[in-house]
Amino acid sequence: MAVSRRDFIVAGQALLAAATLPMKFFGAAAGLEFGASNTANLASSTRNTFLPLVNSSFAVRSGLLTTAWLTLLSVEDMNPKTPIHAAPMAIGLKLLKVAPPQLTDTFALHFYAIGEKLEQGTYELEHHSLGRFSLFLVPSGTSTCNAVISHLLGSAPVTGPKRVNSKAKGGVQAEL
Repeated sequence: MAVSRRDFIVAGQALLAAATLPMKFFGAAAGLEFGASNTANLASSTRNTFLPLVNSSFAVRSGLLTTAWLTLLSVEDMNPKTPIHAAPMAIGLKLLKVAPPQLTDTFALHFYAIGEKLEQGTYELEHHSLGRFSLFLVPSGTSTCNAVISHLLGSAPVTGPKRVNSKAKGGVQAEL
């Protein structure tokens, strides 16, 4: 089939006009459809973010295709009972100051998987209220998998060792 130059230009203009229209003209509700560009911020997600989502479904995405579905079975609190301390380090005979205890928010997500068998690895998940996010999943049975999320709360920067200048023989300074 031969296409004239005029038909080609008209078709190109129609495609250009269609590309500039908002997606709502094509029946897609912004942010409500799978494939929306909203992404979840796991850095600010807490255990309370996932608690209301128990028994809801998460799509495991590979590009535009859904390869599996995960149902959130439970959210388990895994916060340590005592704060985590940085281990003291020794330089010569002097000990460095121990960093202040770090408070953590750690929780585990337990999923039931339907569809393609998931190996251990990072997958892109999508939930209708959270959006898209990447999560490292570990199989824990034939059709179950887990993910552990851990955040440092109110973390203060940990300082390293300070330079110690000492006079050696001949006036040469040594740094440790």
